[in-house]
Amino acid sequence: MERIDTLKSVGVALYGPRWQTNLARDLNLSDARRVRQWITGDRRIPMHIWPEVGRIINARISKLKTVKGELPC
Repeated sequence: MERIDTLKSVGVALYGPRWQTNLARDLNLSDARRVRQWITGDRRIPMHIWPEVGRIINARISKLKTVKGELPC
């Protein structure tokens, strides 16, 4: 259950309330059904997903730092 909560928290932080489709896209999954199966507990979250999630987070942080640097104030 802990991992499901972590995935939900990361998903919402990255993409907002409709996060499943966007996360599936960024994980190169064919559709969001797999993500929904993970969060309902119908399927286990594969361990190889976590490094990819970390990569997505790091890419977002990098992009936000770049955008912040472009602010006029």
